[in-house]
Parts: sequence; structure tokens; C-alpha cells
Amino acid sequence: PIKIIKILKKIRYNHGEKYISIEPSKLSLDINFKLKFEDCLIGNQENKINVYEDDLLDIFNSRTFCLFDDVEKIKEKGLAKGGSLDNAIVVKGNEILNSEKLRNPKEFVNHKILDCIGDLYTSGYRMIGSVNCSQGGHFLTNQLLKKVFENKENFSIIEIQERNLPHTI
Repeated sequence: PIKIIKILKKIRYNHGEKYISIEPSKLSLDINFKLKFEDCLIGNQENKINVYEDDLLDIFNSRTFCLFDDVEKIKEKGLAKGGSLDNAIVVKGNEILNSEKLRNPKEFVNHKILDCIGDLYTSGYRMIGSVNCSQGGHFLTNQLLKKVFENKENFSIIEIQERNLPHTI
């Protein structure tokens, strides 16, 4: 059976200026994500998608990214062991160091959306809700999921016996 979590109440997690929230939605998983970087090349980006209905090709093809100034700190923490200019965007000032450049105009925010989708799926369920996030990442999404699951009144679980998700639930 397909198991789906339907969000019943608005839940929000704040971390300084960063925030993420989820609230009820009728039939979809919508994600509205905002990026704010002082680095003028990345700058402010926003994208909104419907996970179950939109063409997600630009989302799936978006690579992780980092600032050149952070590369050494990331490596010191033992992270990005497989990272290279072949699979991650590196930004130095107003320049992308990769020869490929961007795969799509919103690749930075699209990768954050991809991360958010993956983090939500760690719940083990598909989800029906509307996510709104500003300057988020793995930590914020994880904290949001903890808040969702700390109270059973925040969600319900729908089980569908069919092999495919119907258009109406």
C-alpha cells in the first residue's frame, strides 16, 4: 500500500532569520523555497513547485553548490569527499569555477528544493502539505519533521491499496 502523511495543522520552525513551515494542502506537496545570499552571483532566488504535478527535470538535474571560501572548512569537517567541479558548483565572487556553468537559471534554489524533497521523504512517507522555506537546508527540514511528528494531531496517515496514486484522495 501507498502510505501518505496529510498535514493537518500549520507548523513552523525558526532559526534566526531562517525559517521553514508546512501547512495543510488539498492534494499536493508544494514547496516554495527562497535563497538569500550576500554573494551577488547567487543572490536572492525563489522557486515554487508542485512535486506531484510539475516537470521536475530542472530540480533533479541541479547540483549542490558551495562558496570557494568554504571549501577548506568543508574538507576539514571530513565532508565533500567525493566533491569536485564535475558534480558541485563552486562560486568564487562573481564567477562560477565550473566549466559547465549553470544547468538552469535557478539551479541554486532548485538544488535546495531537491534537498528538501529528499529530507521530507526520510519520513518514510509521501506527503501532502505546503512547505514554505527561507534560507533553509537539511537542519531546518529535519527540525520541521521532528515538530510534525511530536504531536499526532499535526498529521494523519492515509493508506491507499492501489499501485498508483489516484488523482483525487
